Amino acid sequence: MPAHPTLRRPRVHVLVCRGCCCGTVRKHPDTDHEGQVAALREAVGAAAVREVDCLGRCDRSNVVVVRRRGAPAQWLGPVLTDAATDAVAAWLAAGAPEPAPPVIAALRFDRHASAEPVPVPFATPERKP
Repeated sequence: MPAHPTLRRPRVHVLVCRGCCCGTVRKHPDTDHEGQVAALREAVGAAAVREVDCLGRCDRSNVVVVRRRGAPAQWLGPVLTDAATDAVAAWLAAGAPEPAPPVIAALRFDRHASAEPVPVPFATPERKP
């Protein structure tokens, strides 16, 4: 007998860093932090997304960690723009398949690698006066 649909375990689990740097208006005033979490929850279900304290990679904030059953965790960041959030949400809604689309691959990083300055994918070009 199949499990009741509401009792099935999610295919993916998502951790959204909301520690000292990620998810703060003080550090990222142009990011819709609440909208980001809402979009991720809509993509995979509210139960599959957890806001957590600092994940220790403040150099890549906002950090999102995607865990799929039977696969290594995928660390993504910086996820700061609506475009980046939308890309992550779409990938999650599809079940976080591999190979990941190039936009997701551009956000991936090795959590054990040393901190380096990171270009922000999907950055809005600065306007010249």
